[in-house]
Amino acid sequence: MATTPWFRRRPKELEREQARVLREWLRGEVLPFNRFWADRLRGVEKAVSHVGALDVVPVADEADLAGVGGPGNPGLVLSPTEDQFKRHARRGDLLDAARRAGGSGATGRRQAIWYRYKPVHVHEAGVERLLAIAYTRADLDLLHLGGARLAEVMGWGAEDALVNLVPAGPSVRFWGLYHAALATRMTALHPRGAGQPALAAARRGFALLPASILAAPVGALEAVLCELADAGVTSPNLRMVAPVGPPPSPETRVRLVELAERIAGRPVQVQAIWAPETSRVLYGEAPAAADDPPEATYGLLTYPDLELLQVRRPGIATTDREGGEGELVVTSLGWRGTALIRLATGAWVGGIESRTVHPVTGATVPRIAPQVADAAWQPRVRTAVGTVRVDLRGADRVVADGTATIPVRDWSLRVVDEVLVLALDVERPPDDGTVRALATRVGEAVGAIPDVRLDPALAAARPQVGDAGPG
Repeated sequence: MATTPWFRRRPKELEREQARVLREWLRGEVLPFNRFWADRLRGVEKAVSHVGALDVVPVADEADLAGVGGPGNPGLVLSPTEDQFKRHARRGDLLDAARRAGGSGATGRRQAIWYRYKPVHVHEAGVERLLAIAYTRADLDLLHLGGARLAEVMGWGAEDALVNLVPAGPSVRFWGLYHAALATRMTALHPRGAGQPALAAARRGFALLPASILAAPVGALEAVLCELADAGVTSPNLRMVAPVGPPPSPETRVRLVELAERIAGRPVQVQAIWAPETSRVLYGEAPAAADDPPEATYGLLTYPDLELLQVRRPGIATTDREGGEGELVVTSLGWRGTALIRLATGAWVGGIESRTVHPVTGATVPRIAPQVADAAWQPRVRTAVGTVRVDLRGADRVVADGTATIPVRDWSLRVVDEVLVLALDVERPPDDGTVRALATRVGEAVGAIPDVRLDPALAAARPQVGDAGPG
């Protein structure tokens, strides 16, 4: 019997499935098995019966979550006792646990619970603070499922061969690719260790494997392809390069295609792969149409039954699940290691589209716009005590409060030559004391006192705050 592919299910069906997973996960596992989240959701837990109602839950950032319960933030992990599991688990989970226990008594029951809830694998995440993302054995099955879906979106198959230049390490970007390759049964080589140069790993990779797919961090890919092409390296099987990280601009995509085709001697596609490091899975771009220009992309396909993605304007409590640009907020649906509920990722995205289908694949799942910036509000700046990472989210509120004393027509807050600069376009020059007071208030909010410049052109420059998008 034919079944509808996971990425082509009707939108209403996807919404119902997402709401069901959210409801069962929150009520059946998160609230009874995790004190931190139970306390954070106290008073609103009954209101969370569907996805829209999740907006009553406060948005958390990494400063709220890092270190909860000690090193590795174990306070975010779902940790039921055997009695709690018996009292709160769904019937299907109880039956599955009984099968896994296999009549082996207390040892079997403990191992059945461990399969679901004992952390066995950890990723690093966080921009300003180090955040541990723990996976249970059951979570690794979901990570593998996410890898299989990524490979399907990208159009990878068992006949492909992958050279992966993402450095080996505890990140979703490395392990997501590892599981994507494993799920398709393709041949894969991961030749780059942490701290090793990408070019040397690429040379070894092409010498060892007739690669059809090259995946590499977006910041290194163009330089690697340029060096390989100039050195006369050839790889006639190469059909796709996959930038891993924020999808490249149209101009960069064209350059990547030109360089890759010098190496392959044949047409090559560029399809990006991205997720914030706090995500549990990777998202990819489906192939464009054959007659599309090389820079064409229709966004990153997501998995609404594995993660709930929302968009917010930093400093504003509400989220907009449709259309608008802003900060990506993630809820890890159904994952049993580290639970994440409305985590502000620090990544800017151009929006999430769920009303129109993908024009090539017919996919109905929500798609992240291809305009993305990691750590958009958390740049590094030089200060009197050294280089620090600041957090610019919420700066607009502080500046808005300051307009009562300084008549500001426009403003921007950005890093200029490694220095944090607050540029103002004012109706009349303020006195030095008022300027210093505003700079101090902004500094207290973001982590470094900015230089204030009365510069209308810089104040009008967009993005207004950090690298938070084009507008």
